Amino acid sequence: MENNPRLFTLIRKIDPSGISGTGRVLDGVIFHTGQVVTCWRSDVNMKGIDTEGYSSLGIYPSFDAFLHVHLKPHPPEASEVIFLDGNEHTLND
Repeated sequence: MENNPRLFTLIRKIDPSGISGTGRVLDGVIFHTGQVVTCWRSDVNMKGIDTEGYSSLGIYPSFDAFLHVHLKPHPPEASEVIFLDGNEHTLND
């Protein structure tokens, strides 16, 4: 396990539910313990829309738990995780 936190962002290519929208919808960090904290970008993504958006935080015991909740329920290729640690690579559904 790495000692440094690992930053990532979640991109939604399609959102059939209409809840999170499309584009960059969430930023997160994986800590050295494996725990994950995320912040939804609703405050940024909803500017200019009649509804004001508020960000919310999520805490997960592991990256797998995060994937189970936010990637696996969506159709294949609907979402993409991009790691922002200098070795940028993507993880698709």
